[in-house]
Amino acid sequence: MKYSFSFFLAAILSLFPGLALAANIIAIYAPNLDFKDGGERNAYVNKIAKELSAQTGMQWEGQSFARAGDFEASKSSIDAVILDADYFSSKGGTFRPVAMLSSNGQTTRPLKLIATKSGSDKLYNYRGKRLAVVANLSLASSFVTASALGHEAKATEYFSVEEVRDVRSAINALEVGKADLALVFDGYDSGFKTVYTSSPVALPIIAINSSKLTSEQAEKLKNALQNISVHAASFVTGSAAYSAADASAYRRIASTKRTTSLSYQPIEPETADISITSLKFSERNDGIIFDPFQIRYIPTIAEFDKKLEQSL
Repeated sequence: MKYSFSFFLAAILSLFPGLALAANIIAIYAPNLDFKDGGERNAYVNKIAKELSAQTGMQWEGQSFARAGDFEASKSSIDAVILDADYFSSKGGTFRPVAMLSSNGQTTRPLKLIATKSGSDKLYNYRGKRLAVVANLSLASSFVTASALGHEAKATEYFSVEEVRDVRSAINALEVGKADLALVFDGYDSGFKTVYTSSPVALPIIAINSSKLTSEQAEKLKNALQNISVHAASFVTGSAAYSAADASAYRRIASTKRTTSLSYQPIEPETADISITSLKFSERNDGIIFDPFQIRYIPTIAEFDKKLEQSL
């Protein structure tokens, strides 16, 4: 009697459960997405793993990471990953981008500088104040320098930049008075005052580890990752195809060497604080009175000019 290999494999695995094939890993490290806690982040990636298992016929399980160091230490065991776009563009390594998270089909979203409701809505009033940014890489400060300050000043010199673990920490710092501004995605500004809104930048990128998958598995996984329907982090509604132009927006803005006028948010010199008194003229038929300088009555314009020059 002939038996298929799969029959023998199933029989062996039933006798020795410890020999069961290890599940593929889908991971997430996206600290710019606001998950209320680790449990909510775990639930999100596990729902995605369940969808992938159903669509690919492969066994998937989710892993979430709160720190870059922990993710880096586990990279070699990961088959697919969801990464913040700025982090992926710098440390994506061998991962191949195949999809992006989306918000109602859009793979980009503006970033905002937000303050408390009682704060000013003028950026120039925050010189020397504390700005909380996610401690992914140095790109956050470069992004603020280029986008919000137009290279008129460096973010690290204009603000007191404080790095935090994730966007939830940035929002909490603002709420308890440990920061004056926070850099967050549009959508996380409810209850706050918007001080600045950037051009749209990429939502997190979904990439695969091609070295761990056959070409057939990689193609099947790519199609599945472009059709995720799991909602999370306030505005994430699923996924869409990868766009290189969208993915590079954050880094492109951060590295653009341009200078723009900050006429709408002037950076005022620290030493030039001059109080100007309005000029008040009083006409008479036979002369002029110049009130601010308390000049005596002068009968002619020539003498008025001479006296004014001496006073200045």
